[in-house]
Amino acid sequence: MRANTGKINRKTYYTLLAVGKTELNWDDEFYYGIWLPMQGATLKDGRYSATTLSDKQLLNALEAMKQSGFKVRHANGNKAGNPKSRALADDAQSKMIRALWLELHAVGGVRHSSERALARWIAGQTKSSDGIEALQWLSSAQASRLIEQLKQWLQRIKKKAA
Repeated sequence: MRANTGKINRKTYYTLLAVGKTELNWDDEFYYGIWLPMQGATLKDGRYSATTLSDKQLLNALEAMKQSGFKVRHANGNKAGNPKSRALADDAQSKMIRALWLELHAVGGVRHSSERALARWIAGQTKSSDGIEALQWLSSAQASRLIEQLKQWLQRIKKKAA
């Protein structure tokens, strides 16, 4: 929710506060008349607005909602345990692939360290093999091949940096 500049993405926080308001069943009178002023909001166009909160106040407001029971969900709306959300593969080869991917991210080899970005890379590497898009779907041989590719990629980047 933070950009690389160190500033927060205010639109994301406004959206989270709106979703939290709905999920906590807060009516407008409570949210705008009591809760937002308690978070430090000031009047804007005749009512209190989250847009008047500082970055720190926005962060604190979201934390206050979480303490009231609001649970932030993934962008697709899934919570952990939802059948639509895929559990992470936890076998040794998958852990190695994920660790190498994160190391590549740390040294600047990949832009995004997310599981989604890793899945996209896997899909690209296994195009001729039915377009596998998750670590769970890899055979042992495919996983070994990907581990070796990641190791070589990492070595190339480290050599360039040296």
